[in-house]
Amino acid sequence: MMTFHISTMQGCRLIPCLSSSLRHFSISSALTVKSPTEIPKKPNTPWVNFYVKNLPTFKKSYPDLPTTEVMRKVSHEWAKVPEQDKSKLKTLFQKEKETYAAKMAKVPEELIENVKAVKKTKKIERQNTQEKKELKDLLASLNKPKRPLSAYLLFCQDIRPRLTADGLVGTEIVRKMAVEWKQANTRNKELFEKKNEELVSKYVKELERWSKKMHEEGRNEEIVMAQSKVAKMRKTADEGKNAEIAKAPSKDTKTAIKVVKMRKSV
Repeated sequence: MMTFHISTMQGCRLIPCLSSSLRHFSISSALTVKSPTEIPKKPNTPWVNFYVKNLPTFKKSYPDLPTTEVMRKVSHEWAKVPEQDKSKLKTLFQKEKETYAAKMAKVPEELIENVKAVKKTKKIERQNTQEKKELKDLLASLNKPKRPLSAYLLFCQDIRPRLTADGLVGTEIVRKMAVEWKQANTRNKELFEKKNEELVSKYVKELERWSKKMHEEGRNEEIVMAQSKVAKMRKTADEGKNAEIAKAPSKDTKTAIKVVKMRKSV
């Protein structure tokens, strides 16, 4: 038998004891702002708190159900909570909202705008990553031929086992491969360049056959649409980064560029 919890930001309890325990609920301390330059956390609604608190229990009881079905079960259980009890939770939530609004009023507008801009940029980057993944998965499912490795990468592929056997790892291997390629004689490099040319020639022919097959099967529109989404998201992401750099003073342009790159790596 599952037990279901009702909570505000800190309080939690079983449904059967809801009425007797509501007096123990307190406004969350999560809204505490350590300094006037920090952004306070927006309080969750009673429903969100209930969902977050009880989701693990439902997932454990229904491990094979998809998330949408689990959410439906949690929602159904929430509907059983007496309106009188929900009203008390909503009152506490309203007080949390007022506390949140008071704290937000003390936060500088510039800081709020900067936080919004960062969130927007990260959201765009997540969408960009998702669109790329969907395109990659689509092309893989359609067995699109893969572009062959360059002469340098073929060389690296050839010597990596030896370097690994010598005890090199990680960046040591990467540096050693770069050094050996630089020191390789012309004849040795030409061997890998010739192999690359052969693979490229084979790739071009396979790609032509694949493209023809996609046209015959009517898959071109699906592919073009997925590629367009990726291109659009890439353009949006680039525009967002350029806008961030443009806002920085000219003498700090290099610093702004570093900040944008650091955010991308987060």
